[in-house]
Amino acid sequence: MVSRRELESWLNDYLQVDLISDFIPNGLQIEGTDEIDTIITAVSINLEVIEATVKERAAAIIVHHGLFWKNDEPTIRGYRRKRFKLLLEHDINLFNYHLPLDSHHEIGHNRLILDGLGAELRNASEGERAMGLRGIFKKPVAFTELVENVNRVLETEAQYFHFGKDQIESLFVISGGGRNELEQVTTMDVDAYLTGDAKESTRYIAEEAGINYIYAGHYNTERLGIIELGKRIEKKYDVKVQFVDVENPL
Repeated sequence: MVSRRELESWLNDYLQVDLISDFIPNGLQIEGTDEIDTIITAVSINLEVIEATVKERAAAIIVHHGLFWKNDEPTIRGYRRKRFKLLLEHDINLFNYHLPLDSHHEIGHNRLILDGLGAELRNASEGERAMGLRGIFKKPVAFTELVENVNRVLETEAQYFHFGKDQIESLFVISGGGRNELEQVTTMDVDAYLTGDAKESTRYIAEEAGINYIYAGHYNTERLGIIELGKRIEKKYDVKVQFVDVENPL
């Protein structure tokens, strides 16, 4: 059992919330019961996650993608009303950690992806996006093998544009919505770029820049960090933590 106040304080401190500017409020988004003995973690808040929380009689939900995004509809109606109603009726705490979880030095998504792929972390070069990370392979990896490893680590079926080297020595990773960062990545000295999504122009830019572009799904590239966060909470406090995996191909 842990108090809401103590859990919130530890999470905010561990994930260094005060040091990161974001476009969604991080930390406690909806206040629920004071005492917490069971926690549900998930990538994104949705009705299925809330219903699973109610079923498990959990007192808190911790997600990477929460409520109250900038420029969202400001009224509580439709699907939003259903979510709020269940959360408030069952006195459920909702915590959200977005960019603090992307960029965390120990359990950030990018760090865990590179670790899973066997790439050694390299310090970011000047101008590289803070939440992205560069990894180096001790021994070059065939591009086809790299894609297979991505699928294994992330439990996904990645898509890709293979316009770069066949042997990969360096990889830059931005989990989630990194499609708009391709322009910047083309100026880096890396053999491949791994992110979650793509857009219509991605193929042409990758081909003309001669870079390998792998997109493995926004959801699947952002599972590792929230799962690991749950393990850290279980280790620190006497609580049960369960990850709810809501399959999402995007």
